[in-house]
Amino acid sequence: MPTTSSMEPGRFRMPPALRTWLPVVLSLIVQLGGTFWALSRTSPDAGAWALAIVVAVIGPAALISARRFPGPVAALTIAAAAADILLAPGPQPPPFALVFGVVLGLIRGARLWVYTALVAGWSIVLLLGASAGLDWHPGRIVATTLAVAVLILMGETIRRRRQRARERWQRIREQRARAEREERVRIARELHDVLAHSLSQISVQAGVGLHLMDAQPEQARSALEHIKATSKHALDEVRGVLGILRGEDAPLTPAPGIDQIRELVDAVTAVDVVFQHPDLGSVPEAVQQAAYRIVQEALTNIVRHAHASHARVSLDTTADSLGVRIADDGRGGARESGNGVLGMRERAELLGGELRLETGAWGTTVTAILPLGREPR
Repeated sequence: MPTTSSMEPGRFRMPPALRTWLPVVLSLIVQLGGTFWALSRTSPDAGAWALAIVVAVIGPAALISARRFPGPVAALTIAAAAADILLAPGPQPPPFALVFGVVLGLIRGARLWVYTALVAGWSIVLLLGASAGLDWHPGRIVATTLAVAVLILMGETIRRRRQRARERWQRIREQRARAEREERVRIARELHDVLAHSLSQISVQAGVGLHLMDAQPEQARSALEHIKATSKHALDEVRGVLGILRGEDAPLTPAPGIDQIRELVDAVTAVDVVFQHPDLGSVPEAVQQAAYRIVQEALTNIVRHAHASHARVSLDTTADSLGVRIADDGRGGARESGNGVLGMRERAELLGGELRLETGAWGTTVTAILPLGREPR
């Protein structure tokens, strides 16, 4: 299964085995081959041969562990390169192992190891070389120092680019996770609003039907017809929600709005509900749907929890907002910690509005202020 880092967009990653062994093989070929070529030109004794070959192999061999121990490996390749400069009997090939060790050490965060080893190694080379009387041209010292500076610049540049890429990918993952959480909340809110109200109405009517089945069969029949109509309406709304979630262009049922609140109020039989609203004028569709869902959830809470006899639903508009107020004469019709109240508050806040809940001995009042000029965030 691909790892998270291998799935980052726009980024090619070599297989781990290739990333491990490619620096080892390249540096070994360059350093060992160059050492043999240099030794064949100077014809030193056997001891010098053995020492030069050992020094040429140490750095590439250390690179095998560069992924697990980038700091110590960088220090070892720098030490091997310093020994090569001081002990080799003649000019030696470029220290490719040092290049890989320093760059990989910087990329993987072992900056203290790398800088300490470079400063110590180059200082020791200069001091011991001067003490041993090695005649180095100043241009070689300057060129080597500049080469080390370029190497550091290369490693730091790659490290910063990779760090920025990781941070960018982390932001993308956080945005995706936030979008997924918001979508889950939206799905839960929609399904809760659709199902809770309908199921509470079905439960009430089923209780009425069972109570009147023997004494008043016609009333029981009416209750069953009401259950049938409510369940059909709920199924249509659920299909509409699922259609939107699947990305279908148009839902199977139109989005509920202010015009449907009258039907919603009339469907409540367990409580005597009065609906009042003046001419509201033009109200955005998103605000209408939020108002409908808030009224729906408030009435559901009244039926299920308030033990109320009467309720009042009223709508009014100002220049820039729609006010929704649902009041009952029961006891504790809405619970501040419930999912329904949370859903109502989220709907209001998504439009830039607010929802207030007031509960006392005289009943519960839910008030929502919905701005008219805001689209849902």
